[in-house]
Amino acid sequence: MKKWSAAVVFLLFLCLFPVMAHADTTPSIVLDGVTINQQTGAPAENIGKTVMVPIRIVSENLGYKVKWEKATQSVQVQKGNSTIQMTAGKDAATVNGNVVNLDSPPLIKQGTTLVPLRFVGEGMGLRVGWDNGTKTVSLFSIPPVVGTEGDSDPVEAPVPDGLTELQGITFSGDRLIVATNGNISPKVSSIGGPDRIIVDLPSATFSQEFIQGQASNADGSGQILVTDSSLVSKVRYAMFSKSPSTVRVVLDLSQTATAKWSVGDNNVLLVDLTATSGEPTSQPAVPTNDGKTIVVIDPGHGGRQSGAVSLSGAYEKDFNLAVGLKVQAILQQYQNIQTVITRQDDTELSLKQRVDIAELNKADVFVSIHGNKFTTPVPNGVETLYSRKESKTLADTLHKYVLPITGLKDRGVKTASLHVTRETTMPAVLLELGFLSNPSDEAVMLTEEYQDKCAQAIVDGIVEIFGTVK
Repeated sequence: MKKWSAAVVFLLFLCLFPVMAHADTTPSIVLDGVTINQQTGAPAENIGKTVMVPIRIVSENLGYKVKWEKATQSVQVQKGNSTIQMTAGKDAATVNGNVVNLDSPPLIKQGTTLVPLRFVGEGMGLRVGWDNGTKTVSLFSIPPVVGTEGDSDPVEAPVPDGLTELQGITFSGDRLIVATNGNISPKVSSIGGPDRIIVDLPSATFSQEFIQGQASNADGSGQILVTDSSLVSKVRYAMFSKSPSTVRVVLDLSQTATAKWSVGDNNVLLVDLTATSGEPTSQPAVPTNDGKTIVVIDPGHGGRQSGAVSLSGAYEKDFNLAVGLKVQAILQQYQNIQTVITRQDDTELSLKQRVDIAELNKADVFVSIHGNKFTTPVPNGVETLYSRKESKTLADTLHKYVLPITGLKDRGVKTASLHVTRETTMPAVLLELGFLSNPSDEAVMLTEEYQDKCAQAIVDGIVEIFGTVK
C-alpha cells in the first residue's frame, strides 16, 4: 500500500511541476530550418546567461574544416580565406587575424569545444537567435550584410524572362513608394465597398531579395499595417496573375481618396493620396512643389543589411530606424517642411533606390543616419561625412548641434566618397552617431534618451539652415 501511495505522489509531482523537467532539456540547434543531430559529444548548453554551442557540429554542417590541437587546447576553424582560432579558457579569439572578445571563454566538455552563441554569429557570419521558451538555437547561413555601406550596389541577378522585379514597398506620409529594377507601366484604379486603391504592375514579379527581406510569405505576398495615415489602414501585396505575371498592391482606405501617381526615370513608382469627399479616383501626375522644404531622412541599412552588430548583438539598422522615425515625427510639427523617409520599417533598399527617392521627390536636403563599427573596441565618437562642397554647410551645421548632446568624442566633419552623399544632387550628409563596437558608445546609443536627443539635434540643425518655424 505504501508503494502504491508513493507512486501516486510521484505521478502527481510530475503533473504539477512539468517545468522542472523541462528546465533540464538539452537546447536544440536548428540550422537553416533543419535540426542538427547532437548525439555525439557535448550538446548545446545554457550556462548562466550565456548560450554555449558545440563549434565542431555547427562548423562541419557549414562546410568548415575543424582542427583540434590537444597540446594547446586550441581549435582552428577554416573555410576558404576565413580562419577562426580559439583556445579553451581564454576570453578572446581571433577572426582572420583580428582579436575578438568573447562573452565567455570556450570550454571543453566530453571532448567537445563549446563557444558562446553570439561569437558563432559574428565570427562565422551567421544570423543567430535564441528562444528561451523552447530552448532552441536558430542559425541562418544567409547572413545580414555587416559593415559600412559600400560605394556601389551589389551586382543584381538577371531579371528572369524579361520581367521587371519589385525590390521594395514602403508607405509614408500618405505616399506609396514602389522600387523596381526595370521599366514599369502601372495600372492604378479604385473601387468601393470597401474603398480601395488598386495598383497593378504588369510584366512584374517579386525579386528574391524582396521575398527574403520584406515579404511575409514565400510567394512574395505580405502586408504593411499603416499607423501614421488617416487615409490608409493597410497596404497588401501579392502576385495577382502568373500569366501574364502581374504584381498587385492594394491600399485599404479609411476614407475616400484621390490617387495621383508618377514613375521616374529611376523606375520608382510614387502613388500620392489626397482625401476627397466623393468617389476615390486615380490619375497620373508629377510630384508637386507646394513651396515646402522637402527633407529626406534615410535610416541606413534594413532587411538583410543589418549594418554593424553591437557588442550586445543589437543591429545598427534598428538604431538607424529608431532615430530616423523620431526625426520624422519632430519635423512633421513644422508646417513649412515636408518630410520623406526612405524606409519606415525593416525594408531593404539599395543605395541607388535611396538616391532615387530623394531625386524624384526633388528634396532640398538628404540626411542619412548611421551607427559606426570597427574591428576593435577602441575607436569611439561622432563624425559627419559629406562628398560635395555644396553639402559642407549642412554637414557643419548638423555636426554643431549633434556633437554636444551626445557627450561623445568629436571625430570631426570629413569628406568621403559615399554613394548616397555623392550621387544625390541636393546637399547630403551621412551622420555616424557613435560606435556600436565601443562599450561606452553602445551603452548610450541603445537608450531611447540618446536617440531622442540625436533626433532633436538633427531637427535643430535643419531648422537653423532653413529658418523655418512651427
